[in-house]
Amino acid sequence: MLSIDVIGLVFTMVLVGARYPHYVLVAALIHDLGRIMMVLFLHGNVETVVAAGAFGTAVASNIKSNWQALLITFSGPLANYIVSATVGGTEYEKTARLLNPLVSVSHPFAVVNLRLAVVSILVSSWLFWQ
Repeated sequence: MLSIDVIGLVFTMVLVGARYPHYVLVAALIHDLGRIMMVLFLHGNVETVVAAGAFGTAVASNIKSNWQALLITFSGPLANYIVSATVGGTEYEKTARLLNPLVSVSHPFAVVNLRLAVVSILVSSWLFWQ
């Protein structure tokens, strides 16, 4: 089952890139596809996916260990980081521009994916260890 949390997506847009909402939606899609692909790679069954950007979750059954759950939890941020590194352009941005979601950047898709990966890894680690 797929659930879309609009409040989580809007809050992610504010935190990650208020200037580029269309890139944030694509990055959130990459984030959720990364989690789904990891569940399928680990031979699990996808029960529920909540698409909420950095605050999204995926519930899987047939997962045998906590290591597999950890891999599923952090596969979304990893997918965003891989896309950011593949597209490139973050190395040409100043650090202050990488951190500020309201500023204009020259490579917005890479920067938005990097920001989403960082925010998502913070949220995911807080939720996983809770």
